[in-house]
Amino acid sequence: MAKLVQQIRIEVVNEVGKLAAVTDALRSASVNIRAAVAWVEGANGHMRIVTDDNDKACQAIGPLVVGCGMGQVVCVSLPNEVGALNKLSRKLADGGVGIDLLYASADGGEALIVLDTTDNERAAQLV
Repeated sequence: MAKLVQQIRIEVVNEVGKLAAVTDALRSASVNIRAAVAWVEGANGHMRIVTDDNDKACQAIGPLVVGCGMGQVVCVSLPNEVGALNKLSRKLADGGVGIDLLYASADGGEALIVLDTTDNERAAQLV
């Protein structure tokens, strides 16, 4: 099942402990992280996070980050099994939808796939 949701786009100064500080603030605000990805480019760190309360999350981390915004992504629940991601990516490819960013979180029998695509509304319909 696919649904359109908002992810948080975060930019931080790349410093040791910055992820710990951001997640401390989210924990203190009782915000649950459903999926996340983080990377560094030059002097800045970048994070994309899907939470259970994005407005509360941005308020909590505001003083710690350079920027906090939101953008639409597609969240898809898949069985955590061999070939599941292949089936999803094949449907998107066959439907002419490109994947710009993918990150995932898996636990037990289910995987949460987060996609930012060239056409999120079409992607949600295809999968």
